[in-house]
Amino acid sequence: MAGAPWWEEFGAATAPPATGTVEAPAPPVTHHPGPPPAAPVPRPPRGLQVTAAVLSVVLLALLGLLAARRLAAPGPPTAAGTGVPTAVSALPSPTAATAAGGSGTPGASGSSRSSGSSRGAAADAAATAELQRLRQQGLTAHPPRGQWVAQLAAKSVGTTDPGQTAANGSSTFYAADILAQSRQIASGVAGGDVFVLRTTDFGDGLVDARGNPYWVTLAAGPFADADDVRTWCASMFADTPAGDRGNVCLPKQLTPPGGR
Repeated sequence: MAGAPWWEEFGAATAPPATGTVEAPAPPVTHHPGPPPAAPVPRPPRGLQVTAAVLSVVLLALLGLLAARRLAAPGPPTAAGTGVPTAVSALPSPTAATAAGGSGTPGASGSSRSSGSSRGAAADAAATAELQRLRQQGLTAHPPRGQWVAQLAAKSVGTTDPGQTAANGSSTFYAADILAQSRQIASGVAGGDVFVLRTTDFGDGLVDARGNPYWVTLAAGPFADADDVRTWCASMFADTPAGDRGNVCLPKQLTPPGGR
């Protein structure tokens, strides 16, 4: 018995295909590329979105506040019924005429002072009352009868003395400044012999350009004559140059007012 074909020994899997039957190859798979996917739109971080919203709200609030303040802001002060801004008026300055023999001579210009300052007005009113009290004491203790005295200061309200500085820091003296200067003189070289009068209390009754008398601070003697006063002034104010001494100390004779 003839043996089996060689291929049958290895199983049907190795058998050749039947004669006349040809298996068609599978068609190739063709891939058609589609459109590329759209790139994702970047979105800002959520923290930046919140910050932008908050800043927008704050900006709108500030603009509203500025507009409200602009509408509510008052205009410049005006005189009643005129619509014209009011101005601070300057106190008229006295002339350069000699003040009570030259001591404390008023200057040619005054300084401005606000008439609306209630504190300054109250201080000047109190100072004027005190000067009046000192004047009454001076008239009682030293009535003018022709005696010689040393005149240490002479100021009317509004006097400008470029060579001296008032308590207010300027060179223009008001009632409070005149009182302060008189007290300073009394506590200094002249001691307890200092007293206060007005220029209308003796002699020709000298007044300033506005018709106001000068407040004078005086030192009693005993002085026999004008030379005695000059000698005393040179001793008391030795540190003051001789050319300037007449503005701080000079002889004055207290004759009765009007020559009586």
